[in-house]
Amino acid sequence: MKKRIILWILVIAWMALIFTFSSFNSSESSKQSKGVINFVIKNVVRIFDKDLTLEEETNIVNKLHTPVRKLAHFSIYFILGVLVNLLLKTYNLNNKNIILLSILICFLYSCSDEIHQLFISGRSGEIRDVLIDTLGSIFGIIIFGRRK
Repeated sequence: MKKRIILWILVIAWMALIFTFSSFNSSESSKQSKGVINFVIKNVVRIFDKDLTLEEETNIVNKLHTPVRKLAHFSIYFILGVLVNLLLKTYNLNNKNIILLSILICFLYSCSDEIHQLFISGRSGEIRDVLIDTLGSIFGIIIFGRRK
């Protein structure tokens, strides 16, 4: 019972984190993504003892911006899939139902998240993102769903 309560808290907290990220307007969200990319670039460049011009760095950031954002979608929902799956395992359901219900919950949350973004300045709800989110959650559910 204690495990179930903790997992409920984790699932709700993770969903709140996703909601918070989705609440950033387009410029804040883009700034956040580019900040992560810049951080990685600066550290990778430091490891290889190479200097980049501002133009080279900007080109790299621009090329990586969309893939990093989509990877973020996948990763965040991967974790949501794991958490939802672990939570549902605390109930007396068969494994097939746990997997299907986990996928459904993550899919519906992704849909609601994209609808939420329609009301945020400069953001849009995209079917492609729902697919990426759902795929991320499915990977999490499958990888961790096999564990008892």
